[in-house]
Amino acid sequence: MKAATSPIPILRPLFSFLLLPLKNPWNLSTIHHSSSSSSSSPSPSSLTLTAEELTQVNLLIPRLCQSNNLPHAIRLLDACLLIHPHPPNLTALIDRLTDEPELKQPMSLLTRLIRNSHAHSHLLSIARMLAFSYFDKQRPKEAMKVFNWMLRPNSPCVIDESTYRGFVLGFCRNGWTLEALKALRKMVGEEMVPREDLRECIFKSLLREARVREAMEIDAALDCIREGESESQKVAKLIDGMLQIVVSHHLH
Repeated sequence: MKAATSPIPILRPLFSFLLLPLKNPWNLSTIHHSSSSSSSSPSPSSLTLTAEELTQVNLLIPRLCQSNNLPHAIRLLDACLLIHPHPPNLTALIDRLTDEPELKQPMSLLTRLIRNSHAHSHLLSIARMLAFSYFDKQRPKEAMKVFNWMLRPNSPCVIDESTYRGFVLGFCRNGWTLEALKALRKMVGEEMVPREDLRECIFKSLLREARVREAMEIDAALDCIREGESESQKVAKLIDGMLQIVVSHHLH
């Protein structure tokens, strides 16, 4: 039987262009680490991948993941976002990263992207993909760490309503009521109105912990936000009080 042709020789020119130090003045090392460049050197903003090159990248990233070469896959994505306005297909990379037993490689990806200003517009969606993949794999602890990373003061992520919603639902589905309340607290603190499904999810999660009074109170408060009868900050204070009670319960 004829052996399958490896994609590496076919993709070598592109792989070298994106990953390896080049002899020309605008290699990736220069772009990342030098604040000045030669006037005759093309800038990253003037470059882009062709449709064929992007297809090759989309083929190469899954192969790198399958061969357990995650650092090169991360580096390839970082390089693509440096010169191309849209990310390649990330399904294989995200799935492989969230299969890792530790957070070293996922955090390596986020750290590289936060240092790449060209990637900032994609950072929220990539971090969200990581966290939601962890929820799907019943790993809420890792999802929580990604959530906390997104909330860091130096993070360029501006968390929107749909992302907060995904975290609240994800924590509730995994039985992490305390973390769901924390995410909800952040959400209402940003003057965002939780949808009906979030109210129901929080309500049922509190009932599962036999917190009937708290479930009724927060449901009524969230209903007031929906009807415009109460300020979000009042609900935030209510959640803060509940968080203190829940934390005290867990400590004992």
